[in-house]
Amino acid sequence: MEPSSNTARAGVHRAAALSPALVAVFAALVAVAGLYAHHGSADYHTDREIVVSGTVKEFRWANPHVWVYLTVSKGSGMEEWNGEGPPLTWAQARGWSSATLKPGARVRLVMYPSRSDAKGGLIRRIERDGADTLVVSRPWLDSR
Repeated sequence: MEPSSNTARAGVHRAAALSPALVAVFAALVAVAGLYAHHGSADYHTDREIVVSGTVKEFRWANPHVWVYLTVSKGSGMEEWNGEGPPLTWAQARGWSSATLKPGARVRLVMYPSRSDAKGGLIRRIERDGADTLVVSRPWLDSR
């Protein structure tokens, strides 16, 4: 009986050695799935674009994405609009900074409209008066 009990113990040791590896693989799969879901565009109507012109109220430089908040003239009043920009690391890699857009600047946001926020969207590009256009590339949408 001794050999079979050694064999059983060896099997337990192999299973214990595999457990951390399996946990690591599972964690990696969950992380990748989370990133894919986070950077998806399901919350937006990617089959059409809107253009919103206004004045920058706030340029929020924060993880995981930058945000642009605009004040837009509408008839006799004002409206607040927002646009989700690129991931912060993407923006930094292309030379953007917290000073790229300043409050009071006139811009046009070309966006995919939000499915849930009537005054929001996913920014495709930012057209700045008197400055370069800031293009936000999203490879899965660029070919449309």
